[in-house]
Amino acid sequence: MTKRAHTLVAEIERDALDESVPLASVLRRCIALGGAVDSDQLREWAGRELRGYQGDIETPDYRIVAAGIHLDAVAGPSTIKGQRISPLQLPEVVREKGISEELPLRMGVGELEASLDGDEQGHLHISLPGGADIARMMDHVANQPFQKITAVYWSVSKASIAGVLDQVRTTLTELVAEIRATVPDEHTDPSKETLGNALTVALHGSPKARVTLTTSQSQGASTIKNADASPDDGDQASFWAKNKVAAFIAGAVAVAAGIATVVRVFFV
Repeated sequence: MTKRAHTLVAEIERDALDESVPLASVLRRCIALGGAVDSDQLREWAGRELRGYQGDIETPDYRIVAAGIHLDAVAGPSTIKGQRISPLQLPEVVREKGISEELPLRMGVGELEASLDGDEQGHLHISLPGGADIARMMDHVANQPFQKITAVYWSVSKASIAGVLDQVRTTLTELVAEIRATVPDEHTDPSKETLGNALTVALHGSPKARVTLTTSQSQGASTIKNADASPDDGDQASFWAKNKVAAFIAGAVAVAAGIATVVRVFFV
């Protein structure tokens, strides 16, 4: 490899193995390496990890984590915090948008790393797209004058987010290992095909495959805030299920047109 490319590979290896170095710094070196050897695939992957998977860009499987759906509410004199609900209890027009208990983490690695800093609470709350509108829909369907849902969100374990970041760091290490195995001579530049194949091996483990960029429907933007570890289903029945499951089913038909209009405005 040329001196510049060889130096970048060595720096990526050094920083990927040092967990005190932020991933954003290592990924920027990958962009520089991709520019040095004209590898669009490496630049695109590193850029997406840095900026996030925006718009219709498909989220990699390793960024999809399990996340229960929870809500906060006021019901008469009682305050409910972290009540877990089933996705089936969301309005149908929301479920049709793919909202489930699998959450694609689309934000950049810098935001993911920052979300792990600070307090020692075990979970993060990530708001559902249009969470305020969804809460109003659910209140409308429930038709309970003394009930008000104040938030609807995913509860994500910090361990899951740390696992995603660990996979990115492992991918960087495997990328360097594959480059060194394929181009052991430091005086020889790797071709763009070599770097593309090395990235594919690091991501998918198949030396014969090639990275193909596909698209899928975006889940929409999300925001993160620290939150206490959210309780799962316990001995107490869900206040939502206990009070108004029947009303939800019956009322959904009556308000479907209005709900569809609200969600269409948010999601489209």
